[in-house]
Amino acid sequence: MIECLTCRRQRPHHARGQCSRCYQNDPAMVHRCMEKLAAQMNPVPQWWAGFGAFLAERVAVTRAVSMLHRLAAVLSGLPGAGPTTVLEAVRWPGSAVGELARALEAYFVESGHALALDTAARAATERRSRRIAAIPEQFRSLATAFDQHQLQSRQRARRAGTKPRSDRTLEINLAAVRDLACYLSTHRPAVTDWTLVATGDAEAFLAHIANPGYRARQLHALQDFFRFARQHRHILADPIRHLKANSNSAFHGRVLDPTCQRELFVRWTRDSTDLHPHEPVIGLLGLLHGASTAELRSLRTDDVDLTAATAILGRRPYPIPLDPATTTALRRCLHHRERSHNTGPWLLVNQKSKTVSKQVSLDYLAKTLAPAAVSVQILRATRLAQLVTAMDPVIVATAFGIRRGAALHYLADTVDATRLPQPVSIRHHLT
Repeated sequence: MIECLTCRRQRPHHARGQCSRCYQNDPAMVHRCMEKLAAQMNPVPQWWAGFGAFLAERVAVTRAVSMLHRLAAVLSGLPGAGPTTVLEAVRWPGSAVGELARALEAYFVESGHALALDTAARAATERRSRRIAAIPEQFRSLATAFDQHQLQSRQRARRAGTKPRSDRTLEINLAAVRDLACYLSTHRPAVTDWTLVATGDAEAFLAHIANPGYRARQLHALQDFFRFARQHRHILADPIRHLKANSNSAFHGRVLDPTCQRELFVRWTRDSTDLHPHEPVIGLLGLLHGASTAELRSLRTDDVDLTAATAILGRRPYPIPLDPATTTALRRCLHHRERSHNTGPWLLVNQKSKTVSKQVSLDYLAKTLAPAAVSVQILRATRLAQLVTAMDPVIVATAFGIRRGAALHYLADTVDATRLPQPVSIRHHLT
């Protein structure tokens, strides 16, 4: 037993006058490993020392050492390779490139050594390929041509400076074509080609969809597909040209009752010391202020003003006033962020986003609220339904920075019966 030079506690000696815990968490260990591995390389990459310092600031010591050893093993087989070649060599096949590739990509992009990996583009390509592969063979060739047409249209929009369609939109359109093709193959075996599709077939397919809101989105996607097919002379007539659907369907999702809301509020205020600091912040911002996943992920530390008790959420036109419970949760979250030595601009930071200097993922938000058995979407829908019922929907839409139709979406079937005028009997009126 000795006195550790770092923590000053009487513990078993491990190395360099430190206990095992302090030695394993000493950032100097990363620099010693970096120097040791550099002595075994010939030649040593110019960016090696900078990458080691990058890992020492953002990654746990033991994990940083493991990543340096793996990178050294890759470099031993690629002597004198450039940053782009090394980056392609360390990435895993598929959409999940691995923690080493993510960290190396973040460092190369930040230091200007290489461009970012096209991870999102490759993952989107794989998702579109899976949707096309699920289409029956007799309908697949035109769907493939439609996919290429969508990609070309997006490239033209980017060159023209207009708003290009996202990968999600392209995938939804292909999914609609896939669902229609599978429906025709199962329920309309006589329809063996897109030229044989009639209006009745499309109407039967849309009637087969239970959700009216999803039905409208499917119809919009199919209109794009058949418009493309007719313009390029793959079909003679558009079978769904004159079909229309109302996209302003009523909200039928799940909302929380007052008892459940009260239990969640108590969980995130009174018992918050035993919870991760991110859970009360995410929960209270969703429950009390109707924050969406995009607003939570894009929330920066500069957007929070604890002195004025205000915060800027997404595209909302005005800063939202913070209640005492949310202010306390935000203060605790900021304190946790300072102790973790996070240097990024985002308020919510985990180990993965800290390494690559990006926003947290949607899965992280869902995982954080999993112990409370709720989601950000349910919390936001509950708050919007309450506000739209009690207030003018136009005011709610303006405050949240959303369309008026989106606010009215939560009004249908969510009216509080106690706020409606009660009928008065004639006998009571005469008396």
